[in-house]
Parts: sequence; structure tokens; C-alpha cells
Amino acid sequence: MTVPSRVGEEGVPVDDPDFRGRLQEKCKEYDETLSGLEDRLNALGRVSAECEYRVYPGIPREKVCIFNREQVLHGLYNVSARSMLRSGGPEFYDPKGYRTDLSVWSRGAGDDARAIVATWSKHLDDLWNLSLQPSWRRGPAPVPAPAPAP
Repeated sequence: MTVPSRVGEEGVPVDDPDFRGRLQEKCKEYDETLSGLEDRLNALGRVSAECEYRVYPGIPREKVCIFNREQVLHGLYNVSARSMLRSGGPEFYDPKGYRTDLSVWSRGAGDDARAIVATWSKHLDDLWNLSLQPSWRRGPAPVPAPAPAP
């Protein structure tokens, strides 16, 4: 991995299997949390929710959120951001999304904004199709519980 990775000599990124494993565990926890929310929403029977997690082996350069293909939030990560897990430990290149300034486009804001929303939607669809299910998710997809009768 180029980023996130350990900061090596003279700032050169160095893959760190332990750090990568730690990040993978975090992703697995996020996946489990989202899947739990999916189960709770579906159990209510008022909405249908589906959760799927994919991994794309690229540098996290951009934060992009798309809501119902109607609105896009976009910003650039600081890919050179560094952090330490513990005092005196090694530094890691590890961009943080919560510090990312976001631009917002909405389909209802005119032709230019509508084109931007369509472009981002297609781009993320393409990335999604190139991405793989993570190892902890491989196998048959879970079957959602049927909604309770009204």
C-alpha cells in the first residue's frame, strides 16, 4: 500500500502489514455496525435497507458521498497527513476524512450541477464494479429476514 502506510526514511511510504491489518479490522467493524443497522431497519418493515462493503486497492484521494443520486459531496483528502498510534511509535500516512472540506452539488441546482452529479455517480459505479468483496464478506450474501406482516 502506498497510503495508508508507515512513514519510512526520508518520508518514503513503507507498507506495514500490521498497520494494514489494523485498518482491515476497523473496516470489518464498520461493516458489522452497518450490517447491524441494516438488520434493525429491515426488521421494522417500513423501509428496505441493504449493506454491502467493497475494497478498492487505490490511494484514498477523495471523499465522495452520493445521496440518492441527487446530491454529491466531494473533497480532497490530505494524502500526506501523518499520525501516530502511540507516543514514540512510528508515524503513518493516514488521511482523515473528517477534516476534509466538501463541495456540494445538487441535481436541482441547474444543468452544470446535474452533469457533475451524473459524472460522479457513474465514476463510483465503475469503481464499485472493479472492487472486490473483502475476505471477511466472501461467500453467499446473507438473506434478509422477511418484513413482519402489517
